[in-house]
Amino acid sequence: MSGDPHALKLYIDGNCYDNPGGAGAYACVAQFPDAWGRPDELLFEEGFHETTNQRMELSACIRAFEYVAEHGDALGVQRVIIVTDSLYVSDNWQRAVVWRRNGWKNTYGRPIENSDLWRHFLSVRKRVQLRTDILWQKGKKSPILKAVDRAAKAAGKSPRRDDYGFRGGKIARSHARFGSASMYPARGQVAIIRVYRSALLRKTGHKITFDVFSDDLGVLVQKFFAYTEAAIANQLHRQHCYEVKFNSNSQFPRIEEILSEQPCPKAPPRPLNSASA
Repeated sequence: MSGDPHALKLYIDGNCYDNPGGAGAYACVAQFPDAWGRPDELLFEEGFHETTNQRMELSACIRAFEYVAEHGDALGVQRVIIVTDSLYVSDNWQRAVVWRRNGWKNTYGRPIENSDLWRHFLSVRKRVQLRTDILWQKGKKSPILKAVDRAAKAAGKSPRRDDYGFRGGKIARSHARFGSASMYPARGQVAIIRVYRSALLRKTGHKITFDVFSDDLGVLVQKFFAYTEAAIANQLHRQHCYEVKFNSNSQFPRIEEILSEQPCPKAPPRPLNSASA
């Protein structure tokens, strides 16, 4: 697909410093059909004060579709290829129609994050008349991919706009040193967790991100997220530890009950220049 010499290719990228909640940005560089002999061109770059990686990657894709919808026949091509290094975008854009039909929940009933942007994506995509494909390519593997990465990072250092759809919630640092938070493998178990982020999803749902305590090692060892209702979320304070009971659905893990508050283990020393979770 990416080898089509007659297509207009729009290379997009998004990023967030100190994800989630830090400044972020997106950018797009156009690569014109080979026969035009026209140099690559930076089409847009925008920085935001507070956001997430996923929101910036998806916003870049939306902005690229808006560009195609606005210019239409004036682009002088029969086909546009939007190239992204975001698996979040490339894996999910075709699922958005199903999510909308399910009331912005997936097939397991889990609420869809960034539903405001996915709504916008579907609306803009409907306006596009040209054949427009989305292609995933691994980032930073060519001069143009490096160029769009640099442009997005530069825009993120001088943010000028607000991402009004971003809901930051309460954020602290994880005490588990490595990796990013993954979905908790709920099996009805009881665990001791240390909360470091709580975020509102839509009107009443909450996403809780936490470290899990290992009885064998005596330390907080892994980062996970799960969901819960407002009544429970309001009792889970960041940087506090709790013994909680989970449901038995690994595809939609939920904290069902707070059994007790627990003393938190002392945080291990953080290595120099470590990135926050």
